[in-house]
Parts: sequence; structure tokens; C-alpha cells
Amino acid sequence: MLRIPNAKAIDPSTIAGDTHHIVDIPAPVLNADRALHALLKRVAFSRHLNPTNIVEARRAFKRTASPPPFEYKPLADAPALLRELDTMQPPRDHPAGELVGQNIDGVHRLVSALHLRTPEAFDALNKGAGWYDGLAAAHHEYPRGAPAGPLDVSSKTMQQRLTDAFSLRGMNDWRVVADEVMSARVLVDGAKRIVRVNPKSSFRRRDLTRLVVHEIDVHARRASNGAHQSLLCFQTGLPGSLATEEGLAMVAEEVSGSASPGALARQAEVVRAIHLARTAGFRDLFNHLSQRVSSGLAWGICLRVKRGLAKPGEAGVYAKDSVYLTGRNRVRAWLDDGGDINHMYVGKVSIDHPVAHWIEQGWVTPQPVPAVWT
Repeated sequence: MLRIPNAKAIDPSTIAGDTHHIVDIPAPVLNADRALHALLKRVAFSRHLNPTNIVEARRAFKRTASPPPFEYKPLADAPALLRELDTMQPPRDHPAGELVGQNIDGVHRLVSALHLRTPEAFDALNKGAGWYDGLAAAHHEYPRGAPAGPLDVSSKTMQQRLTDAFSLRGMNDWRVVADEVMSARVLVDGAKRIVRVNPKSSFRRRDLTRLVVHEIDVHARRASNGAHQSLLCFQTGLPGSLATEEGLAMVAEEVSGSASPGALARQAEVVRAIHLARTAGFRDLFNHLSQRVSSGLAWGICLRVKRGLAKPGEAGVYAKDSVYLTGRNRVRAWLDDGGDINHMYVGKVSIDHPVAHWIEQGWVTPQPVPAVWT
């Protein structure tokens, strides 16, 4: 049984207001942080990462022996974005400058990958983010669980459920929008305060609760809370926070009783696929996965780990999804060891960050924790 010994509800009325007046962070660091945030609000990178022709590419893949002919929305202004990121670099002799600088470096690698779309560019992105660190989980087996149930909930119903959940939580500055250029069914954009739902997707009854917990009570709430801190990168994600972000969302599903049966087994298959995709093309990867899972799931996993690449039929991988399983296991262990869940809701931080120290220094202030943890 997961123990959350320090979980408590925080009354928003007791929280200090806007903390952006804090002056112990140098102005060049704050300026770089705000410049990066403005760029992230301006550019929707997911629309350049995910193929624009997923349905057509899948049909072509079924008809021929060729890899799927993915098409992408070009990131035409990539050279200008790279120059812009170069001019943002803050002084790194201050801890906050190092945090912001690492975030800028990560976005720089992402822009380069989406510009070049080569295995080498994506390899640099994966290594810089530490996404290969989670591949050790490929050696573990997890129970597959009972059948998940029919996909009989429409995307419009899911959009309305998310909209209603935001309203109930008083998070009225968030919007839920339809977006077809997605490999996922639901995506949170913290910089823009938008939740994107793929209108071509269907959902299970369990998802009506599960995705509220996952997308709103973790992703959106941590982004909203981070917007109250002195650095805006607490809203969009500190360096190294992604594994905690996704791991926390998986644990929240388990705590709420809404987790999908066999979720860990599916994530283990994703990790194995990432490991294989470093040296295998789409077709070989699909054939291997089809021996272990359904053809539909095999396609979905291949799409996730080969998206962004100009030539998915060749070796190369987008390894971001390795963080789910590793993050979940680390977050559970951290909570069992007495980790303070309140620290995870100052913004998009990692369990490895010294949040208690930052609170003492005045960099961050405590923020509301969703009822799922209390």
C-alpha cells in the first residue's frame, strides 16, 4: 500500500500572492527565463514532432512492405529559433542561472532535432535529457492485467469532462481544444494553459476519471502552481523533471483507483521498443512487437518512438516515453521513503530537486495539492 505521510490540503487563501518581486535571483537570469517562456508560448513543438498524416501513413504501411511515409509540418523558422536561444543564455554562476540555462539547452536540442530530423540529432536530444537512463526497465516483466474495456467514449465527451473538471477546480484560465496533429490522445501544454484532445480518438469509461487525475491533477495543476513562482520554468518544467512528472501522474492514477489494467506491462513494452529502435527500423520493430502485443498496440508504440524522424524505416529513436515506467517506480519509492508530496506541487520539479531548501531561500512558495493525494 502506497503511503503518503505528508499529504495535506493547502488553503489557497493562506498562500502568498505573486512572488515575482523576489530580488535574490539576478536580473539576467530572470530575463532569460522570461524570454524562454515567451518562446514556448509562441511555438507548439508537438505540431512539428507528430506526423500530420498518421491515418494515411498507417494505411500505406498495411498495404506495402515500406515504412510509413510520415509527413510533418516543417519547423521553418528553426535557424532563427536557434539563434534566439543562443542569445538567451543566462550567467550560470548562480544556481537559478544553471537551471534556466539547462532548460534553454534542452529546447535548443529539440529545435535541432525537429530541424534536421536525423537519428544523430534525436540521439543528442535523448542523451541530453537522460532518456536512455530508463532503458534498464526493459528487463522487467509486469502483469498484463484484465482486458481494458471497449473504446466507447467519444472525444467530445472527453473534452467536456476535462472542461467540467477545470471548472470544478476553479482553473478557469485553462482551455480544452481539439487537435488532430497528435500521436497521443491527450496532451497538456503548460506554457499556453491548453489541453489538446485528438478528435479522432476514442476513450474508455475509466478514462473519464483517469485522464482528469493524470492530465489535470498532475500536469495542469503543477503547471498552474509553477506560474506563481519567481522563475517561469517552474511552470513549463525544470531540467530533469519529466520523469517525475509522468511518474507522478501514473502513481496518481493508482492512488485514485483509475489506473488502466496492465499499464505497467504496456510501458515495459515501450521501453523495450525504445531500446530496439536505436538499431532497428519501423518495420522490423513492428514485427518484433507484434509477437508480444496486438497489432494496434504495436503500431501505436512504433509511432511514439519513431515520430519526428524523417526516415522511420532506418535506425533511430525518440526516447521520451522511457520516462513513464522509471518515473513511476522512482516516485513510488520516494513517497514510501517519506517524500513530501507538497514539495511536488510547487511546480514542475523533480524528486531530485532540493525543494525544501528553495522554500527556505524564498525562491518558491507552497501551493495547493489536489484532493487525490489527501
